[in-house]
Amino acid sequence: MAILGTALNAVGLLFLTHAVYSTHEHTATFAHTPLPLDITIELLTSILILSAGIVITSPELRPIKWAQWAGKMQRQGRKGEGKWTREGEEILSEGDSFAFLGLDSGIGGGGEGRRGFWDVRAKRKEYAEWVKAGGK
Repeated sequence: MAILGTALNAVGLLFLTHAVYSTHEHTATFAHTPLPLDITIELLTSILILSAGIVITSPELRPIKWAQWAGKMQRQGRKGEGKWTREGEEILSEGDSFAFLGLDSGIGGGGEGRRGFWDVRAKRKEYAEWVKAGGK
């Protein structure tokens, strides 16, 4: 389905580009006349093709009820996306639905427990040591 959706998006974008260009040329040449029917039909067709391509390539919809979605995510477990934060932590998606609360290592653990947390006190201490060392 991904190839079909991508092909529909490409064809729809091509038709949309041509319709916009034709509209520009028509309004530049004949400023006070309505658009011809073929340009209007091409524009509407391109929008329908693009809409179909976007719907086909869209990911699976999540359940509306939060409890269903959270239970499903906890049963499936964590999945890495191959993306990393600036702090060097892997971004996990669709895993623990309560991971944003930061309970991994925050309560009773040694760390802060918040993903991407920037420890201001440690950075100030590091900066003070850097200044004492002469900025080297």
